[in-house]
Amino acid sequence: MKIRQLKNRLLKEERRRRTNSPRRRRLRRALLLGLLLLTALAVFCWNQRDAINLYRYHQAETLARQGDYGAAVNDLQQLAAAVSDSPLAPRSLLLAGQLLEFNLRQYQQALLVYLRLVRDFPRAQQAVAAQRRAAAIYKQRLHEYSSALTLLQRLVDAGVDDADQIRYQIADCYFLLENYEQARIEFESLLKSDPESELLPEVQYRVGMTYLLDELPDKAAAAFAEGIRRWPGNRFALESRFALAGIYEQRDELRKALAELKKLQGHYPEAKVLEHRIKQVRRRMAKKKKAI
Repeated sequence: MKIRQLKNRLLKEERRRRTNSPRRRRLRRALLLGLLLLTALAVFCWNQRDAINLYRYHQAETLARQGDYGAAVNDLQQLAAAVSDSPLAPRSLLLAGQLLEFNLRQYQQALLVYLRLVRDFPRAQQAVAAQRRAAAIYKQRLHEYSSALTLLQRLVDAGVDDADQIRYQIADCYFLLENYEQARIEFESLLKSDPESELLPEVQYRVGMTYLLDELPDKAAAAFAEGIRRWPGNRFALESRFALAGIYEQRDELRKALAELKKLQGHYPEAKVLEHRIKQVRRRMAKKKKAI
């Protein structure tokens, strides 16, 4: 029994001796040092992540400046996917969309990138710019005016600074959809809501055009006359006077038509067109006089 106890004690002492041997202590220290270095490297890489990603963004910009737009777009989209929790993601998507739209003229692909930005990063400052460009592509390139209307109305609801410009685009979309009544409602609303807007002379002229296209010449004439009265020197007042002369001519009020056209001489930008109309009205007056 004593021999077995002695044997066990000797085995324990041997294990303790081996555990505390210089070689094992060095191994433990090396492992601990390695773990500390790995931790420090991980912290360093995490802290440098933004710098690395910003470098990738600038590299994509360099590719774009060199004319390699396709590679730049690819890198920007990959970067946006890799840093979806960073402000660099919407920034990368906006630039990718702009390169697709303006440089590669790939409007459908640009639209998808803009809409992705608006969907995934609605609160990012780039979302407003992306929404504007998406609406412009729908309206100007794809002629999908109803889709453009949805995005434009969201911009107005968001309280953008140039709300009068956006409201004008909304009215113009209805005009292009040949919904002249709704276009007129939007134009007249703009006249009331933004009395200081530089667009008002044009808006007043377009109110008259909606009446004219809806075959309401009396109301069109009143709208054109209002534009002439309020902004007499504006180019849209000149267009209003030209249109008003056309209404008088349709009514066979040729003297009134001629009087309005003569007021445009020296001012109307299309001088040849104006002189042709004046001659046309005078010929009609001469024929009418002979008939009498």
